[in-house]
Amino acid sequence: MRQTILAVLSLSAMTALLTGCGGDMVLLNSKGPVAAGQSNLMMTAIYLMLLVVIPSIIMALWFGWKYRASNKDADYKPTWTHSTAIEIVVWGIPVIIIGILAWLTWWGSHKYDPYRPIEADKAPLTVQVIAEQFKWIFIYPEQGIATVNELRFPEKTPVSLRLTSNFTMNSFFIPALSGQIYAMAGMQTHLNLLADETSPAEGYRGFSSNYSGYGFSQMRFRAHSVTDAQFAEWISAVQAGNGTSVNPNAVQKTVLDQAEFASLRDGNRGVHQIEAIIARAKTPEEKAAAEAMKPYPTKPHPVTYYSSVEQGLFESVIHKYMSNYHGADHSAPVEAAATDAVAHEASASEAHVAGEHATASQGE
Repeated sequence: MRQTILAVLSLSAMTALLTGCGGDMVLLNSKGPVAAGQSNLMMTAIYLMLLVVIPSIIMALWFGWKYRASNKDADYKPTWTHSTAIEIVVWGIPVIIIGILAWLTWWGSHKYDPYRPIEADKAPLTVQVIAEQFKWIFIYPEQGIATVNELRFPEKTPVSLRLTSNFTMNSFFIPALSGQIYAMAGMQTHLNLLADETSPAEGYRGFSSNYSGYGFSQMRFRAHSVTDAQFAEWISAVQAGNGTSVNPNAVQKTVLDQAEFASLRDGNRGVHQIEAIIARAKTPEEKAAAEAMKPYPTKPHPVTYYSSVEQGLFESVIHKYMSNYHGADHSAPVEAAATDAVAHEASASEAHVAGEHATASQGE
């Protein structure tokens, strides 16, 4: 009776937990070729592993039932020690499956390499992405505009994202369209994606998938896949300073320059921490400095449009972390670096230095 009650309770608990798996499982409902390929690869790996898992569970239950103490008809062989056939099965099948999984992993890593351009009839759209504290900034260098916490692009058009960070290492992720990619200070990473269709009105969900500070959970944005005509209309509206005609919830501003860029940074302390620092201040200067502190965000930064952007802003963010290492002059014009060759300058040694700077920045 006790075993029956435990079985019923276990089944009920499993049923209750599985009810939380409803809704839109975005990883299995991909909207682009990259995400769809990664989803298929993941499901293939799961199915292969189930070839071992399911028989193992069935045999464990069946053996327990067949060789229970009350079953007097079961074979009893106290001197049995070895079976070549069983050894072949229990070692051979897992080894074969692991070999297949290893090949799939190697093949998938090259097939869905985020740096690999996507073949399509349309020319790719280049977007520069900066992970800021704590928000995402998108720069459209060819269109001369910038946005905060919103990415728009035409459907069926390859999008080439170039990512960097202006604080700690971060992780950029749009589950419906691609895998995640790291954004790191002092270097540039690439991510290519494409949407097969237009997105819902609310867009696809994008976020920071790894912890990067107090406010990282508010690093959420929306990716909108629209028609060519809608994209052209949006670009024209933002350039004309009328982006709110497309998105009434957005904030329209004029230019994203170095001063405006610096003002976007959030603080990394809580409100109560700042209040405590103010209370402990011993001099007017200390109190003024504490009162000037910004708290970390409690909600995502509002979508913001900029009708123009300072030339070379993206490259200047990269090089300000590399200049100390290479002995470069901070005051050198950023236009000298405003070429796409930056994408190929992230050598192994530079990546190592960027990782050190990211770690140091996180410590701050």
